[in-house]
Amino acid sequence: MKQKFCSLRGMRDILPGESALWQQLEGVAREVFGRFGFEEIRTPIVEETALFERGVGEDTEVVGKEMYQFLDKGGRDISLRPEGTASAARAYIEHAVHQKEPVSKWFYTGPMFRYERMKTGRYRQFHQLGAEVFGIAEPKQDAELIELAFAFLKKLGIENVRLELNSLGDADCRRRFSEKTRAYFSTHRHVLTEELQKTLERNPIRLLDSKEEVMAPLIAAAPVLLEHLDEASLEHFEELQRLLRLSAVEFTLNPRLVRGLDYYARTAFEIVADDALLGTASTLCGGGRYDGLLEQLGGPCVPAVGFAMGLERLCLLLGANTQPEPRGPLLFLADAGGGDEAWKLLSRLRKGGLAVEADLRGGSVKSQLKRAHKLGAQYCIVLGEAELQTGRAKLKDMRSSTEREIALEELEGILR
Repeated sequence: MKQKFCSLRGMRDILPGESALWQQLEGVAREVFGRFGFEEIRTPIVEETALFERGVGEDTEVVGKEMYQFLDKGGRDISLRPEGTASAARAYIEHAVHQKEPVSKWFYTGPMFRYERMKTGRYRQFHQLGAEVFGIAEPKQDAELIELAFAFLKKLGIENVRLELNSLGDADCRRRFSEKTRAYFSTHRHVLTEELQKTLERNPIRLLDSKEEVMAPLIAAAPVLLEHLDEASLEHFEELQRLLRLSAVEFTLNPRLVRGLDYYARTAFEIVADDALLGTASTLCGGGRYDGLLEQLGGPCVPAVGFAMGLERLCLLLGANTQPEPRGPLLFLADAGGGDEAWKLLSRLRKGGLAVEADLRGGSVKSQLKRAHKLGAQYCIVLGEAELQTGRAKLKDMRSSTEREIALEELEGILR
């Protein structure tokens, strides 16, 4: 009995047809991000596990439970990347980019990996589009990133989205608030699960991000970080809000928004979609400032801010509201006895830079024309003995179903 292979749970294939939608989305990203001055970076999908332990946070759920972690043949502890910021920061440090450029604006797209419970638009191999800026501490940079995210979504035609905003303060501020939060939740220790009690000891602020039902009333009455910001963080946050108002970007303050990764400080934000297609997985974009991350990874003291978007969720919304641009060939060449001459014409047109397709199985003209329709060809020409003898053939417009007779020697020029 032959073994039937299937993709692993949480992994999926993106077949032609759907991949056209992904290419459309990525093309829009490159256009919009380029307009804002961002350049693309590509990093490996595998990194040392320690990079994520130090960067993302050893006590976070991502590092503690969700990473694909293993020893390679050299005995090194490595992991498939669960997110893109730590890898971008590692590349920035490794290549001493700060010594070459005072400001770096990067974007990336690619697969990430987390062994987590799947939900709408989220898989164990998923794809993110991210933006990172190194070298600017001012709130104007936070505002520009948020404007970039909105410009991208608008270009895609994705509407009914809202911005939620919070500030996490600086490291000292978070440390003081962490102790206050630990003291508060300690009085409710008896209702916390064993796992929540571990979080209470390791990183109590993470409890504010809990989705456990028992936590909802406790979180509602918990201390609010915005009420405990230091003066510099408060000024930064107020200036960010002022800039967003100047740009007519609407937002809502969400004092419970803490994000799931440890490197965030000061600004934290999410862009949420109100669309039934996404169910409870409604966050399209999440990001914020992480000024201390580079130093934490052994690099220079350089401020940084960024965001990431899940492409699967964007494709869900994009596919429901738009149709991918037609991707069929310019011409379909149907061979009705043209033989070697048909093959030579196909080769010559392709070498001339034209997108031309043919059914190399041959078959009846009728079956070949069906194939042309299925491929979405814009034009079709039938080449047989009669066409070769007269040097003329009928060029058919497949979309308007009209045709005209042309000289074969003029075909390439007409197609151009």
